[in-house]
Amino acid sequence: MTSAAPVSPAVDPRTAAAAIRRARMRERLLEAVLDLYQPGQGSGSLVIDDVIRAADVSRGSFYKYFESLDAAVNELGERMTADMIADFRRLFDDGEAPLVRAVGGSIMAMVRAWHDPRWGGFTCRVDYVDYFARASMFDLIVRDALATARSGGQMVFRSLDVAVDLIVGMTIEGRRRLLLRSVAPRAYIDEMIERTFTGLQVKPDALEQAVARAWSVIMEAAPGLDWWRPGDEGCIS
Repeated sequence: MTSAAPVSPAVDPRTAAAAIRRARMRERLLEAVLDLYQPGQGSGSLVIDDVIRAADVSRGSFYKYFESLDAAVNELGERMTADMIADFRRLFDDGEAPLVRAVGGSIMAMVRAWHDPRWGGFTCRVDYVDYFARASMFDLIVRDALATARSGGQMVFRSLDVAVDLIVGMTIEGRRRLLLRSVAPRAYIDEMIERTFTGLQVKPDALEQAVARAWSVIMEAAPGLDWWRPGDEGCIS
């Protein structure tokens, strides 16, 4: 006697449709938050009223999905930090030299701001910077690259916290400047990297090689990066 395989219950079309509507509404609210976090949009401190007005929904609709504006900002922060970590690991895995990883991560963050202004605009807002400071996974990646480069004699600094803050602060200010479209991006990024890592006492020849390798990796991966804008390669020519 054989037993028949269990049959999966059919999905109720109404349940599926409701789930799709909920997902779309959640995305609509997050898109409104993202739009409001762009340079020149809103005031220095956004409130829920700004979001519901931009999304054209009721206050009750917002609270069905998020308990507060901070909760929505944190969800966007989680997504963007996860994207950043995924791209970093894809481009600069453990096979790359620590100095290349440290330099490459900094270049990648600034290049993405040039190609993806909405991402750059959001990640420069103080709310996201505060969230980023709590995102221990990426913090550990940055710390590991810097600590390993120091132990290998490629950098010199006393405090790892100072080195991390220097790198993160540089990329934030770099993104803000690049969003203004007021500089030649490749030249600007290269000088930011040079001045910052020279401050960490990286030898000029080693830094030049690391920068060249980092750009080579980014250029090779560019066609497969979902935020890369085709036709905007001029920023790294």
